[in-house]
Amino acid sequence: MNIFEKPKLLAVLAIAALLVFLAASNPDSEDFREWYVEEHGIGAALISIAVNREDNVFFSTYSIGGQGLIAKRTLAYGIAGTFFKTED
Repeated sequence: MNIFEKPKLLAVLAIAALLVFLAASNPDSEDFREWYVEEHGIGAALISIAVNREDNVFFSTYSIGGQGLIAKRTLAYGIAGTFFKTED
């Protein structure tokens, strides 16, 4: 049986490989801090310490606030080692 003769099997293997890649390349909090300081300057280093990371296995959400009276504000999404800034 040639693997390329079975398109369904190939599709399942491709999706599995993509999910493994996304899980392995999910950026962590330290990656976020480096990116945030690079994007917003050295003053952002203090803010980046207070950022909460929500790990969703294949991607992460980085937000600030959400405790007490401070509204939660999402700053960025991290997926595949890359960050996507949310609109201000």
